[in-house]
Amino acid sequence: MSTKPVRLMSVVSVPEGKAHFQGMLSELNDLFLAESKELEIVGIAYNKRTAVQQIERSPPDVLLIDVTLLGLRSIEIISYVSATLPDVKILAMSPGDPPYDRVILAMQAGALGFVSKEADVSEVFDALKKVLRGEHHLPVEDTVDVMKQAAPELMIAAKERRGKLTEGLLTLIPLIGIISAFTQFLWRKYWGSIGVRVSDLGVDASSRVTDFLIFLLVLIGIFGPLMFIRSWMKLIGSWVNNHSKLNVLLTKAQKIEIMGLPFGFYVFGYWMGWTVLAVIVLLITLPFEGSGGKILTLIMGIAFALILLAHVMGSNDFLPRWLTIAKDRVRATLSIISGLILVLLVVLTIEVFEGPDLRLDGVHGFLAPKAIGLSARPAIIHDLDDKYKPLQVLYLGGNADLYVLYDPCEKVVRMIPVGSSRVKMIKEVECTSQ
Repeated sequence: MSTKPVRLMSVVSVPEGKAHFQGMLSELNDLFLAESKELEIVGIAYNKRTAVQQIERSPPDVLLIDVTLLGLRSIEIISYVSATLPDVKILAMSPGDPPYDRVILAMQAGALGFVSKEADVSEVFDALKKVLRGEHHLPVEDTVDVMKQAAPELMIAAKERRGKLTEGLLTLIPLIGIISAFTQFLWRKYWGSIGVRVSDLGVDASSRVTDFLIFLLVLIGIFGPLMFIRSWMKLIGSWVNNHSKLNVLLTKAQKIEIMGLPFGFYVFGYWMGWTVLAVIVLLITLPFEGSGGKILTLIMGIAFALILLAHVMGSNDFLPRWLTIAKDRVRATLSIISGLILVLLVVLTIEVFEGPDLRLDGVHGFLAPKAIGLSARPAIIHDLDDKYKPLQVLYLGGNADLYVLYDPCEKVVRMIPVGSSRVKMIKEVECTSQ
């Protein structure tokens, strides 16, 4: 007989079943004795408080616990034992018709398996032996029943996630309204500083929201792929680990030292790999001069914005591994993006309040021209009635009656009738000295 007995503690739901349960324990002891082992019962508890006290006082080798304790006390006990006493193996007991939620929660909390209370003692014995070896025990028929019971709720959960994604998209509608109002204000403030009204330009200020959203989506298209580099690094790491020669070579390279400094650790380490990959990504995603490149960047921005929204709404199950973000990184990613957008808005507002930077070749600025669609094109205005000489000015826009022009040489706004004038675009205004 083994000199060290198997220490077992049980937690059952009601004292009324004590006689039946003790009878099962007696039969289990006989089965262990048949294999030259001794089963030592170190405690039987009927509630969470007693169970925790007994476990702390005399930790067992295996805990046999009923999942039907009042509330979720069974799950709380399993979680506590798994966290504080990881060497204690846990086998859950369920009714003949396993409550799928309790069984799944028990497994998630740390139980190595479950067995029905109505199972033969021989099955419980086999389950205990497997659990003591650190193996899982999942009775096939009962596990299938649990999966079937859980399936409808999984379907509901999937629909709820899709519903959250829809809700997230709908919440963008008021956000777009706020952006629209803000860009209208900036547009009016910008041109108003030189005495030009939005109505004079023949442009609906609300349409400027399109320019602003496109600007943001282009930024996301450029920098959005950086969100997934961590996942790509994991995939690359898995690929390297699967190629033993390459893995050995990389390990040796990381151990290279120069003058006592861990040169290889920094050059061939994770962060250097991340940086190199980030540079490659930015070189690919930076917008090209041609419209095709900008359109591609815009499409990428829309795609990455939707992917991020799917992560936020918990609807990312359908995404491939290389487009996933670690759960602990989603909030950080949102914080960084929100912070960058806030900084851009502050810079844009400051630039707008400083007024237009109108030069001989058009409008200049760090953000304003791109973010809210400002335009000032060099042009020559010819009077068809020959009442005045051709004017070289910046064409700002116009309505049905007037061209709105800005003379960068004299720094004044001019308005010329549309019917008697002809506009020809040029590269740059030339100021003639009087």
